[in-house]
Amino acid sequence: MKHLSNKPLPETVEGAQLEAHLQALIESVGDAVVSVDREGRFVLWNPGAERLFGYTDEEALGETLDLIIPTDSRASHWAGFQEAMRTNQTRLGSSVIRVPMLRKDQSRFPGALTVGIVRGAQGQIRQVGAIIREEETT
Repeated sequence: MKHLSNKPLPETVEGAQLEAHLQALIESVGDAVVSVDREGRFVLWNPGAERLFGYTDEEALGETLDLIIPTDSRASHWAGFQEAMRTNQTRLGSSVIRVPMLRKDQSRFPGALTVGIVRGAQGQIRQVGAIIREEETT
């Protein structure tokens, strides 16, 4: 794990304390915080994701992104996802992405999200994380 200075943390109590702090933050924020592995299966699903999408973590973990992507958006999404895994890079950057999303009750809503990449020791993409909220419409 790394902290704000981007220097690796030693395996000490300080590192464990930071990890516990980050876990508490992920669990308490109002926005959905999710992460998927290289196959697009959820490996992280916080309480904000449960509130936004309607699925418990037991229902979501291990399922693919199809759980929250409307049927008519899946082909383009998976093409981009697979390209990112193949090339080991994404063009999403830190911009806010606006896409249609799907709840458990099958209702659609406009989602706004930012994406972050978790890389392994060799620099390969290990996970793709996102912070998601419902876009306010006026």
